[in-house]
Amino acid sequence: MTNAILIKNNFLENLRKIVSKNKFSKNDKIAIKVHMGEYGNITHVRPQIVGAVVEELKKMGAKPFVFDTPTLYKGSRDTPEKYLETARKNGFTEETIGCPIIISDEGIKVKGKKYLKEIEVAKEIQNADGLVVISHFKGHPEAGFGGCIKNLGMGAVTKKTKKIEHTESQPIIIGNCKGCGTCVKFCKEGAIQIKNGKAVFDYDKCFGCGVCSEVCPNKVLKPREVSFRVLLAETASAILNKFDKKKLLFINVLFDITERCDCFPIGETDAGEIICPNIGIIVSDDIVATDKASFDLVVKTVGKNIFDLNSHIKSEEQIDATVNFGIGYKDYKLEVLR
Repeated sequence: MTNAILIKNNFLENLRKIVSKNKFSKNDKIAIKVHMGEYGNITHVRPQIVGAVVEELKKMGAKPFVFDTPTLYKGSRDTPEKYLETARKNGFTEETIGCPIIISDEGIKVKGKKYLKEIEVAKEIQNADGLVVISHFKGHPEAGFGGCIKNLGMGAVTKKTKKIEHTESQPIIIGNCKGCGTCVKFCKEGAIQIKNGKAVFDYDKCFGCGVCSEVCPNKVLKPREVSFRVLLAETASAILNKFDKKKLLFINVLFDITERCDCFPIGETDAGEIICPNIGIIVSDDIVATDKASFDLVVKTVGKNIFDLNSHIKSEEQIDATVNFGIGYKDYKLEVLR
């Protein structure tokens, strides 16, 4: 059993109080992992929230920096230079946030726990003394939902490891495919065709979401290695292994809870509809409790598991896998701050 705090009001003031009680020390280098949004997206984490955390850390004498890695996909964040410009446009600069903004694809190799032989963790995070993960909690087409586990498991590793996470979760045929076309209907990327009576995959288009495996009526599809959600959990767990739990803090922002993630700008394919009213901010020193409490609150508020219904995958798989990797607890006690 662990604790999770739901901030319902006076958001910045209450968040400052929680951060100030954490066990960060003077001169500690604190990495603040933030997804700063694709250019055009307007639902990403607000800079004011990140700035409040930075200010409290600096009051303690710690040395915070905001960090993220470039994206694997093409867009406005696929190089450090482009990402820094996108961050500026979205309100994240050293002047507005109060600390350096670092985007880097340099990695340090660590051993995986089961499915991945090695993981390239972002050098800046691996060398930090403490870690704060600030995430916008929302739906996600490959993960089901995106919270702290997704933010860390995909966003704190190099492009090389990101690609492995996607390719090792791509589908393969393990039985007699009857060519029914169900997988074609559900594939969001148009990566499947029926040829000569069976499914054929365009792996250049496939992100390994696993929807096809879930919906296949004949159960003849499976991930190449294991599901994308499990790989997210493995990478997140490997990253957290080096940190003292006293120097970890996880923050999920449950505002503007969209159908899809902050990687989608406004346009023809955007973040989708708001699927849940604003709830508040969840804070814990346990990554699993943070995501589990956030998930439970959305499901309770909406009255159904909107994430699984929208994505057609088992989104809680990432929570269960993180627990199985020895990081965090699903059982939590929720405290409400108003």
